Amino acid sequence: MKQTLSFGILLGLLLLVIVPVYGAETTAADNATSAIQASADQPFISATVSPDPVPAGEPVTISGVATGGNLTAGVQIWVFAGNYVNVSTTPVNADGTYAKTYQTTGLPPATYYVIVQSPGKDGYLNIEMETSGQYSGQVVNAKTGALIFNFTGTGSAQDYEAAQALSDAFNLPGVDDIYTKCTFDLVSETMATPANTAMSTTPVATATKSPVSPLTLIGGVSLAALTVALRSRR
Repeated sequence: MKQTLSFGILLGLLLLVIVPVYGAETTAADNATSAIQASADQPFISATVSPDPVPAGEPVTISGVATGGNLTAGVQIWVFAGNYVNVSTTPVNADGTYAKTYQTTGLPPATYYVIVQSPGKDGYLNIEMETSGQYSGQVVNAKTGALIFNFTGTGSAQDYEAAQALSDAFNLPGVDDIYTKCTFDLVSETMATPANTAMSTTPVATATKSPVSPLTLIGGVSLAALTVALRSRR
């Protein structure tokens, strides 16, 4: 009877030790899997410009990869320089890639700033620009309606200053959008075409004397003959 009781107590103690350890291992594995999944779901955005520099009048393509979060609305691309501002959305493909091509005909040569914005986990673009009405050109917080800065008008921000103001907007409280930024140079065709360094084949004028023409030669002979005739009469 004592042996049976001792065996039962020993078995119970073993179960108390083994079960928690097994449970702890299972929880650790689950946590690792959850961490990997959470990392994969984190929004990510990248962007490249091709070609760069861009010859004036030639198209330029902005492309990259956007993953994680809710990309139903696609990504929003901001392109601006001086008084030029272009804000548009483009869809993200199933493999996470996106691309948008812009025409540059009529645009002035300059450094153009590019910011590509992903909507984050909530699927909404929290930072937007008013494109019509009296508030056209105003960048606003879509969640609160607060004005962030103007692209046009008095006190507006342009170029680097606008890029910095827009970058700061994505760090505002409650904004989960993420972004990446880059630039490209739009150059005139003469600057985009490599200079021709080959030596010129155009003949260079030399300082040699011109040959005596026949008319000049005849005139000289006639003058000499006249001189001889006059001397003979004397």
